[in-house]
Amino acid sequence: MSKTVTVVAAFMVAALAAGVTGCASLHITMNPEVSESELATKHIPYHIILVIDSELESYHWQGFSDAELRNVDYDLGSASKDLFLKAFMLASKGVTLVKSRPTYSDAGRNDIVLVVHPRIGGFSEKHSLWIRNADYLAEIIYHVTVYDKTGKVLLEKVYSSRGVAMGSTNLYSNYGAPVERAMEQAIVAIIDDINKLKAQ
Repeated sequence: MSKTVTVVAAFMVAALAAGVTGCASLHITMNPEVSESELATKHIPYHIILVIDSELESYHWQGFSDAELRNVDYDLGSASKDLFLKAFMLASKGVTLVKSRPTYSDAGRNDIVLVVHPRIGGFSEKHSLWIRNADYLAEIIYHVTVYDKTGKVLLEKVYSSRGVAMGSTNLYSNYGAPVERAMEQAIVAIIDDINKLKAQ
């Protein structure tokens, strides 16, 4: 009897493993948005050179969802690039997007250079194993450095932000929505800190 149970259990585990490996990953894309009203009191009176390097732009986080029995792949880099660009276009006098940190040969420049060296410093997500409409949680960490026209570091800070969203029948929204909220909170905090630099 015990031998039969063992064989059946082994068969079920093997079948489960085969099913998991045979399922396509959940590819999670995000579209975080920050409204103009949220940034209305945080205007940066400078032109921003926004550095989005290849490390950030291609950043993916991959994990496993025990609720879906599938791998999940978060395209954090593309979503972060789009969010930073859109937010600084709203909050500053203008944005130049570059792929590497510029040299500071022009002593007459009057802009602040924002170097986003995210190193997205970390990411994590949590979800209920059994309840689809329970809260889904996500946390993202950004590392941001701000330089002045001479290359001096004005701000270097790690921003950790958490997002929460109630689940639904839409798997992609369940996993993506809390990340969007975490990203949106982070960018508002980042712009708020850079806005304060204008008094220095």
